[in-house]
Amino acid sequence: MLRAVCSQADLYEAVQTVARGVSGRSTQPVQNNICLETRGDQLHLVATDLEVISLEAVIESREGEGGAVTVPARLFAEVTGALPAADVMLRADETNALHAECDKAKYSIRGLPAADFERLPPLVDDTTFTMPQAQLRTVISQTRFAASKEETRPILTGALFALSGNSMQVVATDRHRLALRKVAVDLALAEPRQAIVSSRALGEVERVLREEGEEPARISVSENQVQFVVGNVTVGSRLIEGQFPNYQNVLPEAHEKCITLQVEPFADAVRRAHIVAREDGYRIFLRSAPGHVTITAQSADVGQVEEEVPAELEGEEVEIAFNARYLLDVLAVIGSPTVRLELCGPLNPCVVRAEAEGDYVYVLMPLRAK
Repeated sequence: MLRAVCSQADLYEAVQTVARGVSGRSTQPVQNNICLETRGDQLHLVATDLEVISLEAVIESREGEGGAVTVPARLFAEVTGALPAADVMLRADETNALHAECDKAKYSIRGLPAADFERLPPLVDDTTFTMPQAQLRTVISQTRFAASKEETRPILTGALFALSGNSMQVVATDRHRLALRKVAVDLALAEPRQAIVSSRALGEVERVLREEGEEPARISVSENQVQFVVGNVTVGSRLIEGQFPNYQNVLPEAHEKCITLQVEPFADAVRRAHIVAREDGYRIFLRSAPGHVTITAQSADVGQVEEEVPAELEGEEVEIAFNARYLLDVLAVIGSPTVRLELCGPLNPCVVRAEAEGDYVYVLMPLRAK
């Protein structure tokens, strides 16, 4: 039966990570558990909802004996978090009870057989490549937020990973906006490959990625699954089935006007206007003039706000309305001190670009003025 000795800090961090893979709504009680398995000098912890996500963490252990058991995720997270900062001895018995001893504390937790615990199947015929953790974190953060939160169109609740040659495009859209990030990858594909990855799964990947991480992240894509390996954590997910919208048709080929602004003062002004705009469907108005942009919002119930922000204008003056939240979302991740708003007319899509970054594009549909 399972036996392992590991540090409380390592165990608690691993449990906190994988417990997020439990949906809590499974009709199979064992799938609401975390599976613990010892393999040599390693303890593997796995949790999955069998659909959207699978999370696995591996930590070092000592005095191990091969074996496996499953225990309730929420309870085990509470127990490991409450233990003192010392070594924890874990031991499972023939009744599938897990005994945890740490300093003077002793717990006995009722579990279920690991043999009944289902996992996502292994990847078959997968395409694998690596990326620096910081780069992958940026790619995900700049796109994932634009995916739809509505389950009525599941295909839009994920981000498209389009692999071709030695490049990758990641795209997400909710029909009101679209975020696209291009990046070169160390991969030479003879045939293009596409995968629509759940936004929830990407959120878990983003959570474990480190900005200063030296070890690259490994990405594997098969016909119906994707897997991200980041350090000692593996995030797996079934791909979303279906045809992603033709996003190339949404990208404007040209623009007639351009407004260039400093990101920080622009975001601060939009944030202040948002206080009033949230009472009017988050609608704010941008009115350009030589040397500045005026940002306004008004509500019959709240009042109004007006603020000028320095800006450079190319082309004719323009007045256009946007959803303030959608602007704030992109300004938070654009990663540049300046931003360009490329426009045609008050009802045409606006392209938001980082002035110093040509690989990131955000397309935002304007709102109609009342």
